[in-house]
Amino acid sequence: IMYFGTGEGYGNGGAIRGQGIWKSTDGGITWNQLASTTSGAFNFVYKIEVNSAGIVLAATSTGLQRSANGGTSWTKVLGTGLGITGAASNICYDVDIAANGDVFASLDGSLHKSTNAGVTFGNAIALPVGAGRIEIACAPSDANYVYLLIENGSVLNGVARSTNGGTSFTARTEPADADPGIPNTDFS
Repeated sequence: IMYFGTGEGYGNGGAIRGQGIWKSTDGGITWNQLASTTSGAFNFVYKIEVNSAGIVLAATSTGLQRSANGGTSWTKVLGTGLGITGAASNICYDVDIAANGDVFASLDGSLHKSTNAGVTFGNAIALPVGAGRIEIACAPSDANYVYLLIENGSVLNGVARSTNGGTSFTARTEPADADPGIPNTDFS
């Protein structure tokens, strides 16, 4: 079973709206648009993750959406209006699943963690630098290690790492940019 999301986003002024999420149940030979994703909530799908139990998580411009039934229906689980402290945006840029099944998701300006397969999320996690867009990478072999690229003001503001499953993050040294003529903060 495979999924792909559509829509061009990330602040592009000429961004093209997508047509929701598509699903294949035959290894990608044929694809069908999920009827539940034809609404505006799925115009811009940035990333899709599926856990080992088949729970589908979609990072969208309207928050993190979760489906427990293969995309037949969806519930917004992270974004504004849900009472989660520090969740001041609906733009969900990234979602990643740790080796132990914990889910990390980033909103514009905040990072959040779920320990129950994305049913609920905790308050914003403190970061070592100010954040806008946050890209997440969980180590596939050790749930303690989580890495972040943190953008703020259209430049890389920091690289961070957690060695305790996302309880805390420390700033890491940014790599030198090998491209001449552009600032080091553009390496990403």
